[in-house]
Amino acid sequence: MTPLWHDGAVSALRYAGTPVVWRVADDRSTPRHAHASALLAHCADVPAATVRLARSAAGAPRVLSPPGWYIGFAGRGGWSLVGAATRPIAVDRETVDGAAALWDMLSATEVAALRALDSAEQPRAWLRRWTIKEAHAKLIGEPRRLAPETIETELLDPVRATATCEGRSHCWTRDTGEAIDTVALWEDDA
Repeated sequence: MTPLWHDGAVSALRYAGTPVVWRVADDRSTPRHAHASALLAHCADVPAATVRLARSAAGAPRVLSPPGWYIGFAGRGGWSLVGAATRPIAVDRETVDGAAALWDMLSATEVAALRALDSAEQPRAWLRRWTIKEAHAKLIGEPRRLAPETIETELLDPVRATATCEGRSHCWTRDTGEAIDTVALWEDDA
């Protein structure tokens, strides 16, 4: 199920049961959990005061209320992403900086795919794979215990990809020019 990317006010969102990724300006004056509460209240059609969030022992965000909902957070470059769905969801956002690829963070297959690209395309292509790895690791729930090179990514087209490590996720990326945003959902739930 392809997620809905939403960049406007949460009140303008037309929720129709699809996982949602909301990009919201983040000047650090509003905590991410407040944005998540607003998004969940809107999508679940409940008062914001009834939304309750927590963190797992590993630090992953969890929804206590309303039941049956999941969230994910990410933020960079003055923007936050908040993912909300009725199935596990994770998001990542990285700003484009043109830094060289970190080859040791890739599997041998990924290294070969990146080396086949023009050198000018490699940094952005590496960053896309990195956001996919990060979103997948967050979906597992304990991202810091996974070595990045153990997460195998496969790019299906300019938007869709998969990641495999302790399960398989479907991922969608978008390149906003200044950043790459990614959302991940488990394969069975996609």
